[in-house]
Amino acid sequence: MIIAWSAMPLWREIVMASNQDDYGLLVEQCDGAMQDHFRAKRTMELDSSISGSADVASAEIGLIVCQDYDIYQKRLMQWGLRESELAQMRLKAVEANASDLEDVVDTHEIRF
Repeated sequence: MIIAWSAMPLWREIVMASNQDDYGLLVEQCDGAMQDHFRAKRTMELDSSISGSADVASAEIGLIVCQDYDIYQKRLMQWGLRESELAQMRLKAVEANASDLEDVVDTHEIRF
């Protein structure tokens, strides 16, 4: 029992390391899709033309990648990762693609 308990942190580190690239890509893609959807909705609120509603519909289709992200995340949880470890992986993904602090802030900032 003690051996199994002490091996869990090592197991989680292995799961995190072996899935960081794939999970990080899905984090990035889903974040981009959500930002595109948000911008399309804001644009349509300002100009409710037909092209605006088509842009929102297109952005909603783009959100499908977020379902892939969610499924992957649930699979990682089944492998034993906790929310804090998933959050660490998401943060690593954001920081890996940010060239400076401004990129990190832009990723996390909510604009109205």
